[in-house]
Amino acid sequence: MEETMKIAVIGANGNLGTRVTKQALDRGFEVKGFIYAGETPDERAQVVQKSLFDVTKEDIADCDVMISAYGSGFHADPTLNHQAFLKYIALNEGTGRHLITIGGAGSLFTDQTHTTYCYETPEHPEFLREISKNIKLGIDELKGHSDVNWTVVCPSSFFDPDGALTGNYEIGTEGHLIYNQDGESRVTYNDLAQAMLDIAEANTYQRQQITVLTK
Repeated sequence: MEETMKIAVIGANGNLGTRVTKQALDRGFEVKGFIYAGETPDERAQVVQKSLFDVTKEDIADCDVMISAYGSGFHADPTLNHQAFLKYIALNEGTGRHLITIGGAGSLFTDQTHTTYCYETPEHPEFLREISKNIKLGIDELKGHSDVNWTVVCPSSFFDPDGALTGNYEIGTEGHLIYNQDGESRVTYNDLAQAMLDIAEANTYQRQQITVLTK
């Protein structure tokens, strides 16, 4: 009999983490949800009150996959986003565990020419610029560690918190923004959560930075 997959979800009661937790449990996975503060995301989950930076290797030793929905927030020190990736490496190097973490659209290139990162453009929101830059630095750290099985999942330009779970998403693997047939770069939180879990289940997109688009 096949064992049930167990997933550690970091930030399990946030906007993205709540959706990842619910969808994972609905699929029959076990979830160990790590929350810094606030409400339990789902009564079916095993909940641990710890921030990402307090999680230990022992805390996740029984988990097959680590999905991180961590974000520093807009008012915190933006370098926390770089430090988060260093923490991911420390927790997962040499384990074979699949680390699947949220990235940021700002860390993608604007187009296929790969000349400008989104965070470098005048259109990029100023309050996100340093956050995006630090996420990109963190991704660079991951790329330098061959002993970590990682996937960075970046949302599209518009990360829609109110959109439905359509299940109709597209994945871009070239490191730049992608657009739907209406010329929009948009993904719903629900579709991005589904993509993360599909990747966890299939163990795909290893050592890749990808982006997800709702069609």
